Amino acid sequence: MNQCQDIQELISGYIDHELSQQKAQRVRLHIESCDNCREIYNDLIAIRKEMGQLQYPECEEAKLDRIMNEPVARTIGIVGWIMLILGLVGFMGWQLFTFFTQPAMPTWAKIGVLLIELGALGLFLSVLRQRLIARKTDKYRNVKL
Repeated sequence: MNQCQDIQELISGYIDHELSQQKAQRVRLHIESCDNCREIYNDLIAIRKEMGQLQYPECEEAKLDRIMNEPVARTIGIVGWIMLILGLVGFMGWQLFTFFTQPAMPTWAKIGVLLIELGALGLFLSVLRQRLIARKTDKYRNVKL
């Protein structure tokens, strides 16, 4: 009976072809000679077959993905990002222009603000570039956690 207990723990791995050749052979030989373990094996095979034929209703994640990836939603998202980027760049340009046209502002302050603005713009463009490259090459992009 102790051998049956050990074999029953291995039957699922045997069905899934996860056992070493030696353990798989041990399970196969035991199943051929033991009615109780053969019945468990046949039940697991039947369950696996039934599970493979089940049809699952569409889950909320799949519905959300379908909605988010529809052409209109994607187009609106792309247009929104373009408008945001152009707005930020335009606002930064206007802000720099008004800042630098004030004669009362010291030169060191103008240079400091220019460096901050250029640094922020450079970081933004760097991250944007990396995200665009990763979007094209990421093999795990469609993996859902």
